[in-house]
Amino acid sequence: MLSNIIDEVYYHINTGNKLKVGDVLKIGEEFNNFYYEIYNCEHLESEKDANQFLMEMRKNNNLILNKEIANLIFKTINDDAMITRELMFEEVRKEINSELPSRLKCLYVCKTEEEINEWINIFKRTNKKNFQLLKLKLTGKVFLGDASFILRQNISLNKKKEQARLYWTGSKKKI
Repeated sequence: MLSNIIDEVYYHINTGNKLKVGDVLKIGEEFNNFYYEIYNCEHLESEKDANQFLMEMRKNNNLILNKEIANLIFKTINDDAMITRELMFEEVRKEINSELPSRLKCLYVCKTEEEINEWINIFKRTNKKNFQLLKLKLTGKVFLGDASFILRQNISLNKKKEQARLYWTGSKKKI
């Protein structure tokens, strides 16, 4: 689950400032880009938020969405689901073992090229930002969690909490 490594190669999808060979990252002290993106996102591209659009459409018996409103609603629902998930995972992490690395301050990495390619495909479908693929040599503590526990968003809080417990105890999802 949590192990110490020295100079092991991992892969990372970087969405922050571009990095170059020789740059050194200290992970765990500050919040990561993921934290800043989901906890500081605002969906105010118009004067109304997604909920106001839906309430107005329901009141008028008109549930026809234009592309702009549909994108706003999708992004709001997706981002709120991610925030809920991460809050639940952080709560459960602290209950199980507060020494485990917070998902809000960690660096997400993959051990193999196959794994990173799977994440690149997911990333391209869900996030239209530019990114940089990094091959890193890491030293320090690494937590290995089964990321498949975080992918399903539209589940109850009880199921999210159970998935968080499985994730933080190092369980593997049964195929």
